[in-house]
Amino acid sequence: MEAGTDKRWYDTNPILRELLETLKSTNNPKQEKIISGIKDLIMSYDSELMDRWVMEFPLTTKRRWYDKNPYSWLVINSLKYSEKKLMKRVISYLKKELKSKIE
Repeated sequence: MEAGTDKRWYDTNPILRELLETLKSTNNPKQEKIISGIKDLIMSYDSELMDRWVMEFPLTTKRRWYDKNPYSWLVINSLKYSEKKLMKRVISYLKKELKSKIE
């Protein structure tokens, strides 16, 4: 495991971890479009997912690249509480949008 990655909830999913690392270095307009697309997937799958778990999110810890933007923070942290079926959809979407060869 890479140094400094042992505490992130998504490190248990190597594919998602790599996709989020790729998203981190994506230019800002494209990154925002992709995060908005993830939010749309979440909302179409379970429109109350974000509302249900928002109080569980780390409000004071700002360690990750997505923590600096409230919108990306909400979307990516919501994935922690998603069902496997939704997670598969999000991974598929990220692979397509990032043109990833990750299997």
